[in-house]
Amino acid sequence: MSFKANDSLTEQIAQFLGNQIITGNMLPGERIQELRIAAELNVSRGSVREALLILQRRHLVEIYPRRGAIVSSITAADVRDFFELWFVLLEQAVSHLAQNWQNDDLAHFFELMTALGECNRNHDLDGFYRHGVGFLSALYQHAGNRYLEQTLQDLLPLSQRCLFAILRAGNGRIEQTHDFLDGLLQAIIARDQPRLASMVSTFGRAYSELAQSSAYALGGNAS
Repeated sequence: MSFKANDSLTEQIAQFLGNQIITGNMLPGERIQELRIAAELNVSRGSVREALLILQRRHLVEIYPRRGAIVSSITAADVRDFFELWFVLLEQAVSHLAQNWQNDDLAHFFELMTALGECNRNHDLDGFYRHGVGFLSALYQHAGNRYLEQTLQDLLPLSQRCLFAILRAGNGRIEQTHDFLDGLLQAIIARDQPRLASMVSTFGRAYSELAQSSAYALGGNAS
């Protein structure tokens, strides 16, 4: 792991461990061994502990007295509750962007949609996932409310975990997600608030059902 000077060490450790959880390299219910992680990354145990507290806030680990941290499992009910909240917050963010975008605010979104389209055509799951997360992160920066943006950022790893599980269920999931993001951007460009609300609500229900059916891949179950 190479560390970036502009991010805190603790945040970089949290991102590294979070990515291991999101991609399934660390399994639900797995105990996170602080000493081993510290040795592998050549960092202090205290830094690992601080990173685990960040991951607890982001709903990727659970920390128990005398047991330490374990990778969180997600049941279908957890997924349903998460998406119910997440799509409400997402609608607020895209609504603010649609109302307030100016000049070059959307340029980065156009670049991301071009990359997403290419990944969709090439059935490139990893590339599509990476650019999709970039698209969400860009949206959050235009939320227009620092508390909303921080909440969405804290929920981003959990949404990444669900997204990764959904996308790897089949190529059709990539195309479905691409079509939603493309339509969302078109509605933002047109400042079409009713269309945005309808799209987010309809897609939110459908995507929640997909995520719930993929709950086994997140270490939960379908009940």
